[in-house]
This record gives sequence, structure tokens and C-alpha cells, in this order.
Amino acid sequence: MKLGLHIHSKYSHDSKVSVEEILEAAENAGFDAIAITDHNTATGGLEAQKKASRSVSVIPAAEFSTQYGHVLAYFIDDSIEKETHRINDRQFDFYSIIKNVKKINGVTILAHPYVSGLKANPGILEYVDGIEQYNSRLDSFLLKAVSQSFVKRFPGRDGFLYMGGSDAHSAAEVANCYMQTSDFELKPEEFANALRNGSAIYYKRAANFAVAKAKLYNMKKFRPAYSAKNGIRLLYGIGEIILSKMLRCPEYEAIFIGKEN
Repeated sequence: MKLGLHIHSKYSHDSKVSVEEILEAAENAGFDAIAITDHNTATGGLEAQKKASRSVSVIPAAEFSTQYGHVLAYFIDDSIEKETHRINDRQFDFYSIIKNVKKINGVTILAHPYVSGLKANPGILEYVDGIEQYNSRLDSFLLKAVSQSFVKRFPGRDGFLYMGGSDAHSAAEVANCYMQTSDFELKPEEFANALRNGSAIYYKRAANFAVAKAKLYNMKKFRPAYSAKNGIRLLYGIGEIILSKMLRCPEYEAIFIGKEN
């Protein structure tokens, strides 16, 4: 199955893309299933479930902000955001999120682990089901080398899940990264088993143009430093696309889970 497991819709504060646009992009890219992982709410995913076509299934999900970073939660409902203790207006308590997701048999993944509290708090890995090994927004630009080096510190944990996602905030980013697994029924245990057994992460070599364009488009107010950084990334992305075409590079690279990259 071809899976898109980290996507944001207009129900996230930093995205303007509609659920319908995401579903259309996923269908055009040949996805079998997607998860809309909006910030601190399952609303986008639950809406997508109602509107999904026969060709693209939807896993209800969200990305919750906690004191230790972002936690991707799969196979959930809106009870998590309603019933989980918040430590402030922007963050939920990490341990409460994990407890409540487990209560409804959901799956938890620590998103973009390099940009999280994992460095200072390695013990949090004992609470989640896995980590996001590749994130197209983070790992396609300046932090790629250091992020991938950091993730390699946590290989081969028994039963652990290693996942990849586009972290899309626009329709154009949806296909920047996907996972390929064997077919499975859309249930938490089958999902986890499919990720563990013979899965692979495929990510676009030339992803930066789409990422930078989306970051600039979704910006709600002008921020000089942020605009300059993403303007540079946009130009870098154009060069990346041109060079890839000139060298006739494959569109995607792959990380095979449990095997040498």
C-alpha cells in the first residue's frame, strides 16, 4: 500500500489547503490511504473520512504539541483533544496524550525527532510506538545531514516503528514523501505490523521548491527573516529541480526499514 502519513489541512494554523484538495492530490498521486494530521485536532481527518473516495482511504489522526515535541497519533477520534490535559494554551501533556491514545488503541509516533525534546529526554522513546525517520520539510534542506545522523542513534529497537512523511502544508507537497507497505486492513495493529514488515520510505530528491512556496503562501503576516530564509530555499529548490533533470536523477530516493539505506 502507498501511504501518506503526515499531512496538514486548513484546520492547522499554518495551512490553507482544503480537505478536498488533499484528497484529490492523494488520488492523483496513487495513494491507497492517507492520514490528515492537523495540529492539536482530528477535525481534518474526520472530515476526510466522510469525503474520501473509494480509491483513497483515510486514517483519522492528528499531530499534538507537547512539552517534549510533536506526537503524531493515528486511529483516534476527537476525544483526545477534548479529554486530554493541557499544560498551556498551545501544548498538551505528553504523558496524558500517550495514555489517552493508548486507551482507544491508537498508535503514537514522535514527529521529526531531531526537532523535539528527545535529545534532552531520551527516555520518552519508551512511551511512543515509533519515530518519524524522515520528514520532507525538515530533512530536505539545511538540517538534513544532522537530522538523519541523529535518527540513526535509535536503530533496531524491538517492535519499534520507523515512519516517513511529507509534513505537507499544501497539495503540491502531498507526494513529497510516502511509505510503501504490504496490504493491510485499516486497523491499528495491522497498520503497525505493515510498517514493521517490509516497509520503505520514498522521498523526493527535489522537494524544496514546493516546501518553500507553501511556507511563504501560508505565512499570515510578513516576517523578514522567515521570508528571506524561504526565499533562499525557493531559489535553491529551483536549482535542485533543474540539476535533477540535467543529471536525469530518479525522482525519489528510498529508505528501506530494517535494511541498510
